[in-house]
Amino acid sequence: MGLLNGKVAIITGAARGIGKAIALKFAAEGANIAFTDLVIDEKGLATQAEIEALGVKAKGYASNAANFEETHNVVAEIVKDFGRVDILVNNAGITKDGLMMSEGQWDAVLNVNLKSAFNFIHACTPIMMKQRSGNIINMASVVGVHGNAGQANYSASKAGMIGLAKSIAQELGSRGIRANA
Repeated sequence: MGLLNGKVAIITGAARGIGKAIALKFAAEGANIAFTDLVIDEKGLATQAEIEALGVKAKGYASNAANFEETHNVVAEIVKDFGRVDILVNNAGITKDGLMMSEGQWDAVLNVNLKSAFNFIHACTPIMMKQRSGNIINMASVVGVHGNAGQANYSASKAGMIGLAKSIAQELGSRGIRANA
């Protein structure tokens, strides 16, 4: 259909799973795809080839989305390779479920699911503000609204994604940047 012809999308956590499905759909609509994952192994390279087969530019980047500096570095590399950023999909996420979970389980999920979204928004918004356009999509969940036993960390991270999108939309809407969850 070509709804995204010429656009550049960054999709975090997209070497497989939901992120990969998003990348393939965006590519089918004409978007060039920069995707990240903790490692770009054989699966990541296969994802890159599958996206490229749709006739768009694609590249996978190994990046720890929960690391602020690493995120800024990878976004700079993406801009060098692709020239711009039109769409950011904050999809990177993990689960570490458990009743009365450990601090480590709590921290791991909040760092990957929520802090990574902040990191990528922080790195991408100066580019989008300069372009006076951009779209930020935070992958949320119904458990961010309703909660779920054994998933306090995941629920809190997804509620945070919703609040982050609402706040960013208010902060950046006047600059042509949309944010949704």
